[in-house]
Amino acid sequence: MFSARTRSRKAVLAVAALGVASLGLSACGGSSSSDSEPVGTADPNQDVTITVDSFGGIFANYEKAGLLDQYMEDHPNVTIEYSEVQQESDYWTALATKINSGSGLADIQPLEISRAALVASQQQDVWVDMLQTPVADQLEEETDAAVGAMTTQDGAVLGLPTDSGPMAICYRSDKLEEAGLPSDPTELAQQITDWDSYESVGEQYAEATGGQAWMDSVGGYYRVLTSVEPVRNYDEEGEPTWETNDTVKPAFDRAAGAAEKGLTAGLSQFDPAWNTAMNTGDFATIACPAWMLGYIKQQAGDQNAGNWNVLPLPQELGGNWGGSFLAVPEDSPNREAAVELAAYLTSAEAEADEFRQGLAYPSNTVAQEQTTDVTDEYFNGAPIGEIFSTSAQAAPNQPLGVDDGAIDQAIGDALTAVEANGVAPDEAWQMAVRTINDTVG
Repeated sequence: MFSARTRSRKAVLAVAALGVASLGLSACGGSSSSDSEPVGTADPNQDVTITVDSFGGIFANYEKAGLLDQYMEDHPNVTIEYSEVQQESDYWTALATKINSGSGLADIQPLEISRAALVASQQQDVWVDMLQTPVADQLEEETDAAVGAMTTQDGAVLGLPTDSGPMAICYRSDKLEEAGLPSDPTELAQQITDWDSYESVGEQYAEATGGQAWMDSVGGYYRVLTSVEPVRNYDEEGEPTWETNDTVKPAFDRAAGAAEKGLTAGLSQFDPAWNTAMNTGDFATIACPAWMLGYIKQQAGDQNAGNWNVLPLPQELGGNWGGSFLAVPEDSPNREAAVELAAYLTSAEAEADEFRQGLAYPSNTVAQEQTTDVTDEYFNGAPIGEIFSTSAQAAPNQPLGVDDGAIDQAIGDALTAVEANGVAPDEAWQMAVRTINDTVG
């Protein structure tokens, strides 16, 4: 557990590793929003420790941005403690265990957008309805899509949006230069005009470097391919269409084909070897949602400042991968204080400040308008405000479904089998189909 309050008021990150097995969430009976007890304001004179369980660097980014220290300076009665794992799938499994057991939830629990439909349809009795709190007006600054994703049938909103994940491609400009390829993003964009040319430039890179990997992982490539399409796993009516639509199988085949051509590094995202490869340059490009910028900085280190750059998606495409919500359990003993902290961290001011430090792109529309001119010196002065705001505006609003997370996991595992174990793509696809049908029907 990381305590954000120390004698020196300085925060030191401690990551708590969770080793957990796969576990499904049982459906929880939904209650109407009128059944939720309204949340009042916290007592500023009452000492309180707000606990957080998190994943993927969400609270590490808040700490890096100075938001946790600033909040405690403004609220001397508050101490913030958090633990964080990297893999959302591990986090979700642990969260499911706590919900099913009826105990163990922290005061704040982030929820990833791929779980939003399940949470909104099955867990209304677990989480505070943010419309029943003093910070409800803040939701008016969010996009309809973000709020709608976490809205129940009865109209309760079960979390405050933290960020969004508009897509680009991050690349090692020093590695491209060594390979005799354009390292300037304008010149590189002239060669990478679609996904075919993205792969062909990768083949040139591999040939020039003696077979070095062009991209980090087959899973990352799959995610950017699917992010730009109108639908992914579900249609507008909420029906699963992943097996038959024009998005999932074609993206699977293209990503698997890239792996078979040796364009991928055979790495699993968020594993230690993947983290190390960001530092050592074992791959040249990576599918790059805005939140990946902070992760690259953390893993690649100061010594690689200026070795990275950001390229917009080809064909003026826009996509989104990720985005989360801060949720507060109904039975938290510190509901009032937790809601106020969550509102502060997801405010326009805080989200804009976080993105100006190259850590996460705002979901808050006011913050988005304030950050279109942001550049990032670590990434060679890349105009990240322009790149990611343009991607966000062009991104489709994909329908979400209750089993998005499970479907994505099964397909990701199948792609890893192609990349790491040499399984034939058709066989891997059938493996994913069986897993999904067995798991979610």
